[in-house]
Amino acid sequence: MEMITHLGRELHRRYDEFGPILVFDDGNKRYLSFGTADEQSCQLNSAPLQLQHEYARAMAAVLVQFSDAALPTQITLLGTGGGTLAAALHHVLPQAQIQAVDLRTAVLQVAYQYFSLPRGPRLITHCCDAADFLRQSDAASCELLITDLYQAGGLDPLVLQADFLDACQRHLQPDGWLVLNLWKEHREQTDCLLQLKQRFTTVLQTTTADGNWILWASRAAATDKKTAQTRSKALSPAAGFNLWNAVKGFYRHR
Repeated sequence: MEMITHLGRELHRRYDEFGPILVFDDGNKRYLSFGTADEQSCQLNSAPLQLQHEYARAMAAVLVQFSDAALPTQITLLGTGGGTLAAALHHVLPQAQIQAVDLRTAVLQVAYQYFSLPRGPRLITHCCDAADFLRQSDAASCELLITDLYQAGGLDPLVLQADFLDACQRHLQPDGWLVLNLWKEHREQTDCLLQLKQRFTTVLQTTTADGNWILWASRAAATDKKTAQTRSKALSPAAGFNLWNAVKGFYRHR
């Protein structure tokens, strides 16, 4: 395992069958690492509900696709990490029921202990394989499905499989939205975009400055740019950042 010094003081270390899980704190931010220099999660100590990574903000920004009167109340998050995205959605959407899934029990334990993942009936965690969770869940059981499935070595290859995308489509309500977090290299290395367009009427995409390729997909039509700007402004105070900065890339080529 490489030496990690740039993330600050090591607060916690443990191992499971998949490898190390480390927590660091530099006094300003807290980080989750799986033993590499890449950050799995980042939390601002003074504002723990404010998403820090640009890719996480781009995933959460899909909320502009929902009207104020129909914000999602059933959300599934595949890949929990430190739980920062789950906690942010739990805060911004007080009526939402969130199912947070992670393969590693130890990761969920660390999320509760070191990143203040909310406890309570509105956020239920599941320790299981993401594909198994989708297979066992009811069809059309959520309005928003977010996949953030990463291992120490990179993206979980499950995400690029056609069967997995079929399961995601089955899990969503007809007008629900799927969010995928990939790396920019996957634009050229995979047929993921084509696979999504075969299953969903609408596919929006952007590449973030930190090198992630974020896709939003739905069988519903996307909201127009002006409405997206209005919704961004309305949601920004609760999110704690300028949501339009995370949204505008998805509309650049529309």
